[in-house]
Amino acid sequence: MSVDAFLASGPRTMWVAAHPDDECFSGTLLARSRFYYGNALCMVVLTHGEGGECCLEEGCKPDLATVRGQEMAKVAERYGAELIHEHFFNAPLPVETFPRRHEIYARWVQQKDPVDTVAQAIRRFKPDLLLTFSPVVGATGHPEHQLASRVATAAVRAAAEGAEPHRVARTYYVLNRYWPYVLAGKADPGPVTEQFDATLPCPGAGRCLDFMLEATRLHRTQARDMAAVRRFYGAFLTMNLRLTDPFREVYPPDEPAAHGGMG
Repeated sequence: MSVDAFLASGPRTMWVAAHPDDECFSGTLLARSRFYYGNALCMVVLTHGEGGECCLEEGCKPDLATVRGQEMAKVAERYGAELIHEHFFNAPLPVETFPRRHEIYARWVQQKDPVDTVAQAIRRFKPDLLLTFSPVVGATGHPEHQLASRVATAAVRAAAEGAEPHRVARTYYVLNRYWPYVLAGKADPGPVTEQFDATLPCPGAGRCLDFMLEATRLHRTQARDMAAVRRFYGAFLTMNLRLTDPFREVYPPDEPAAHGGMG
């Protein structure tokens, strides 16, 4: 059964990501699920993105985390989604100074258990379909994208146990296989098990792609990055997916990254 056919069966859909604005990577499929098929949708975002930049002329008051949280709430409302927005540490720019993936995870664990946090969200929302990043590259190489994936799949396993277990029927990695990344050797690794057509219709928005692109305008603090998403919309015409079994394919969140701040 294709992912779109699965959406037609009415699955409760969850997206687990690291930052406000990450939904652009999966937004076309999320919009299709919510608006074409009327499925319940939940977005789990682990940080408030306080380590990013503020592109607002008037500045970001009282602070960037607050403003980005407000923006994310507007985006979730636009998608008709429930939002679970956590405050885990977000590594500050520049990219070259990012801690390694496992070092960031150690910071997160000091705050509270991120796996248990997402597992509780899964038990309560009871998604049938869960989408997240690739655990190795994470679309852009950002270590927090990779962590969001690893936390999400660890949470899928944890949620299937305990007093009120819930087992997610399908878990997909959203892969960045845009050709410049492939040529540069920076793309998410395959295999691609399925491709989702982002030009499929979403009621009231034309194509699901158009809905996603327009929703990026709500992330005003991230105007530079979101303008790039709209400019290079060809990267989002097709969503490359990999169906994974989190019970067999295990990527521990605390696994030491080999080198560099971007992994």
